[in-house]
Amino acid sequence: MTHQPRCAVPDKRPNIGRLRIAPFIGGLLLIPNIALASLCEGLITHNESVVIPKVAKPPYLAAYREPAFGTKVTRITDSKPGEVFKPVYSTVQAWNVDESRMVLYRTGNNSGHYLVDGHSYEVIRQLDIFPSDLEDVFWSHTDPDILYYSSKAHREGGKLYSVNVELKERTLIKDFSDICNGSVTHPGGDVHMQSLDDDLFGFRCWDSSSKEKNYFAVTYRISTGETHSMRMGPGTDWDSWSAPIPTASSKNVWLQGKILTPDLKTVVHDLDMRKFHEHGNLGKTWDGQDALYQVTFDAAPKGCDGDPDKGIGHLTEYNLETGGCRTIINESGGYPYTTSSTHVSSQAYKKPGWVAMSSVGYPEQLKFLDGKKKATTFFSEIYLVNTDPANTEVCRLAHHRSTGKLAKNGEYRPYFGEPHVTISPSGTRLLFGSDWYDSGTVDSYVIELSGYQRP
Repeated sequence: MTHQPRCAVPDKRPNIGRLRIAPFIGGLLLIPNIALASLCEGLITHNESVVIPKVAKPPYLAAYREPAFGTKVTRITDSKPGEVFKPVYSTVQAWNVDESRMVLYRTGNNSGHYLVDGHSYEVIRQLDIFPSDLEDVFWSHTDPDILYYSSKAHREGGKLYSVNVELKERTLIKDFSDICNGSVTHPGGDVHMQSLDDDLFGFRCWDSSSKEKNYFAVTYRISTGETHSMRMGPGTDWDSWSAPIPTASSKNVWLQGKILTPDLKTVVHDLDMRKFHEHGNLGKTWDGQDALYQVTFDAAPKGCDGDPDKGIGHLTEYNLETGGCRTIINESGGYPYTTSSTHVSSQAYKKPGWVAMSSVGYPEQLKFLDGKKKATTFFSEIYLVNTDPANTEVCRLAHHRSTGKLAKNGEYRPYFGEPHVTISPSGTRLLFGSDWYDSGTVDSYVIELSGYQRP
């Protein structure tokens, strides 16, 4: 049976827990006179296999109740046939700091980045920016009007800009041409954002005048103007694929499995990981320490601090201040082996320790989209994790119903159909993309948790 989406969701919700959110003041989440409630309160937290019910594609700006899990989901974009309109990536925050604005990426005749109202989800306008890659557009963590990007425009290679999206004003932050010799500065093959104080940035680039194409890792701190660089690639100990990634606190950077000082000279920790190119995202632990949350398919060389799963799991936490390792979603906890194409978003910096995840499950997920068979746990799912070791929870939120890389009906790269979930700064909303049973388009969908209150 196909569940038809409703054009509006009644105010009377199912009996799921409500979280009262006070106004954000000075970047802090203040909740007077009440205890902090779990974002998972009242939601599905079991690890059982469930059917993925067939649901017709909801109309633009219409919401429906996810039949398997009971959450409210709204389609917020209206792609034309063959188009994509979705979040840029899991590691890149789609909402600004006060959640009043969003940035989404669109393909087609008017391809580019679009400014979207963060609450009504209506498109405001296309942004006049040409970043080094479609993923390289970063909201400020402190100013709701500011975006950062490194330019790919002609004669602007190697320059970092800020843009005031309300005033439509652009400011040059730093020109790296003395290091990069006109090449594009890029935040690496798996892109991550700047530090939470908007002070420390990390890039890679190359000397375009060199026949050997020498690659460089680059760090830049705005407050002091300090710039540091280090050669990567052939003849060095460093792969040229990735860039140094600032930790949330801006104390250090993560680079290819190691924690380095921002001057790139001292190794603080050598993390116990087999592969450093797995999907992951830097953020904060529940108690405010720098962390990397990563998907892991292979056992840690040293056993992940005695972890029963040896570091293998849908979600592994690396503490970047202690160098410690532990799995959070693992087989010993009753979950399946790590699902293919799982992505991580730990960008809820006002709710540290909460991590959003999306999984596909190639190629088996196709046989579960008929709405008849019970699907393996996490296949075609969006889910949310409380990583506090004393209160660990995994709440299952929605089925994204996307065929992703196996899509055949769209005039776009099928990769664009992967959900790439991203969580809002407050943790009360999750955004993901879906081709909705290979419909020929990719649109964006928002899950609104009970703690979200529209202004």
